[in-house]
Formats: sequence, structure tokens, C-alpha cells
Amino acid sequence: MAATEPDEYPDYQPENASADPACQLFFSAYGLSPAQAKWIAQNRKKQFSSICPAPEVSKVDFVIIFTHDVDFFGSTLPSVVHTDHNGFSDFSPMTMIDTALVPMSEADKSRREYVWVFKMQRGNFDPAKFSPRRRPQFAKTESHAPTRTVEEAFRYIESGGTNR
Repeated sequence: MAATEPDEYPDYQPENASADPACQLFFSAYGLSPAQAKWIAQNRKKQFSSICPAPEVSKVDFVIIFTHDVDFFGSTLPSVVHTDHNGFSDFSPMTMIDTALVPMSEADKSRREYVWVFKMQRGNFDPAKFSPRRRPQFAKTESHAPTRTVEEAFRYIESGGTNR
């Protein structure tokens, strides 16, 4: 097999989105609907290239929680992370909507979309200790606009987590 030249693959993307050198801020998102997950996959890098899915729980700068037709996030809390004796964990930076609460076929048909963003000090995020009473630094509600809540959350994160 012949060696390939680096310029043969100009559109090469790191297999792990978080390995991209443009990544400066890392997030973990919970309660994503299919449309929201699709928006992140297709648009995050184009519009918010410095904001990436966290490669591990210790890198999380922002926690984003989405709910659909429910104006509180207590039922969509970060998933507890289990780590085995070899150091491998089941952490996932993006978690889909709980289909036990909302069938996937209905997930993108909500009348109201809610998003809460929590700024974390890198290295201090522990999903097992995330309180349903925790105060978000940013919250937004949109009618019939699942992807709009994602965009607003990313704009807030891009601003450095400061209220505008």
C-alpha cells in the first residue's frame, strides 16, 4: 500500500471533534432532540468552531440542558459517569432526549423549547453532584424552534459566558 501525501485529504477532520486545535471551550449537552443534535453536527464547526464537545468530563466548561414543553430541567440532569478500573469512562458530551419521557417521533414537535446553560470551572464538573436547583447563567425559551435554542446557547458560550 502506497503512502499517502497529506494534501490528498484536504477535508480531513480529526476523528474526535474535540481534538481540533480551534477548540477552546468545551461543552456537554443533555436532552438533545434529533433536530438539535443534527444542527450541532452540521453547523457547530462552521459557526462556532472554538466551541466543541468535551473529550472528557474534566474538560467541561459549559453544561447545556434542553427540555421540550417542560419549563424546568430537573428531569434532564447530567448522566452519572462510570469509570472502570482501567480509567475508561462512559462519559458522552452529547446525550439525546430521554425517550421514556418523550417518544423520539415527538421530540422535534414541541411547542416550546427551553435551554439552560451553566458555566463550570474546568475540572470541577461532576455530573453525579449536579443539582436540579442549580442556577443557570443563561436561560432561553423559544416557540417551535428547537435549533434556535442551540444557536442561542452557543452565542452565549461564544460571548465568554457573560450576559449581554
